[in-house]
Amino acid sequence: MLPSRAYLPPLPRLLALSAAIITAFSLVGVIATRVWAQQGFAFETPLMLWIHHHVGAWFLPVAVFMHYVGKTSLAVPLITLAAAWLHFHRRTGYAVFLILSTALPTAVMLAAKAVFDRPRPDLWPHIIAESNTSFPSGHSTFAAALAAMAFFMCRPHQRRKVLAAGCIFALLMGFSRVYLGVHYPTDVLVGWINGCATVTAVYYCFFRKYIVE
Repeated sequence: MLPSRAYLPPLPRLLALSAAIITAFSLVGVIATRVWAQQGFAFETPLMLWIHHHVGAWFLPVAVFMHYVGKTSLAVPLITLAAAWLHFHRRTGYAVFLILSTALPTAVMLAAKAVFDRPRPDLWPHIIAESNTSFPSGHSTFAAALAAMAFFMCRPHQRRKVLAAGCIFALLMGFSRVYLGVHYPTDVLVGWINGCATVTAVYYCFFRKYIVE
């Protein structure tokens, strides 16, 4: 069993973490208020059109690949298998952390989609069919949550590399959603915040003493 450690992080880290969470959720509040009022943001359509016209077709296979990587039909079995593997290797705390850190951001995302009911962008024909609403991005939520989970579960000496890889993965996922025209940039941003913040809260509230730091 891993040695237990202090439940809360040192004060400077706690203050920095608190400031980051407050800032992130303040931003989410501003975005959610405008989405609820169906106002949107003036920069989104021009930015999406610029991306559509200036990012070449070379990125299309990457975007399609990221689309299927983030689909529930693939993500759920993979997370389930990973959790089962951890459980059978006597790392049940890790397995439960993995499941909750996937399920809770997803639940928040689905609830927000149902409440805000933001239509998908319709700026050009989509090559990827999406049936649910736009806000927030489920793919971006999953990518950020997966990156945060990997960061918290890896060994301390590996965290810089894992953080870099996780950020690249989440950025590629979010950019691909805008590139495909199926999400507004603010959908992606709130998805990132949801995934990262929810996993961080789960870790520090329930699992820090079970997971390696």
